[in-house]
Amino acid sequence: MEGIVLRRIDYGESDQIIKIFLKEEGRVSGIAKGIKKSKRRFPHRLEPFRRYNFILQRKPGQNLYFIRAADQIMDYEGIKENLTRFALGNVILETILNGVKESHPHTDLYAFVLLIFNELNSTNDCYPLWFYATIHIMRLLGFSPNFESCLTCKLPLSGKEKIYMAPTQGGILCSRCAQYSRISCMATRPETLGALQFLKKTSVQAATRLKISESSGAEIEGFLTAFTHYYLEQPLKSIPLLKEALQHPQKG
Repeated sequence: MEGIVLRRIDYGESDQIIKIFLKEEGRVSGIAKGIKKSKRRFPHRLEPFRRYNFILQRKPGQNLYFIRAADQIMDYEGIKENLTRFALGNVILETILNGVKESHPHTDLYAFVLLIFNELNSTNDCYPLWFYATIHIMRLLGFSPNFESCLTCKLPLSGKEKIYMAPTQGGILCSRCAQYSRISCMATRPETLGALQFLKKTSVQAATRLKISESSGAEIEGFLTAFTHYYLEQPLKSIPLLKEALQHPQKG
């Protein structure tokens, strides 16, 4: 079964519980017995940012898989060699871990994560890639944000008029609807809406070339952080490291 490692948890002296995102089965949990000692069954260990072909076994009625072996298919080593890429990679893994239910297949989401990893493996433009990945992961999880029309009156918004973002409702409001709304919302600038609309419809390669001003970046970051927190029902603990790394980017 093809998959990627989401998280490792030490279990006893030589075992680990491995949270895995499988291509066909979705998120599952497995135990790797003796992984800290056995180089025969686990010559590459089991690490995030590597793609494996897992040999899994599970007894009827049990939720935990026994990981018999794992052959490495791909190592996205460039992600681990750069702190900003590594930090963004962990945000992506944590979003998947919190957003995908146990044993719920998400083949489209799995393919998207590999697409992001391929780009993240070498890019130095992690800032727009963070926003792009978040928008589309949430979309594939069933929480697609609406940047095209007002959430209340449904009229299309071009960004020429004053608009407001409502993270807990997953979209935007026109000024008239925001005035009478009880929804918590924040005013935003036209260039921010334009950037969000572009990121939602463009390719990953084009997304990394998008230049985002500091002010618009702060607005997008605020919206997406509150948006994911609300719909995943918990904050992403890996975001502070990413924000710190983005402030002091490492080249290469």
